Amino acid sequence: MYINIEAERIRRYMTKTELARKLAIDSAILDNWIHGRCAIPADRLRALSRLFDNCSVDYLLQERPKRKEVIRLGHAL
Repeated sequence: MYINIEAERIRRYMTKTELARKLAIDSAILDNWIHGRCAIPADRLRALSRLFDNCSVDYLLQERPKRKEVIRLGHAL
């Protein structure tokens, strides 16, 4: 799951439907992108970056840590 796409959408008080409309896509496609079910086209990544005040594509594509990673990090503390 691309948590930063969701975080930026929420930070701007934007619904998924509004974001999908701004990207000229169906909200189901947006949901698939956010959950990593299909790849996000490069032109849409650039559009997301622009919508979110030119944040980096690397930032947008940062994924939620896997459960095993979180557990290992917890043991390291």
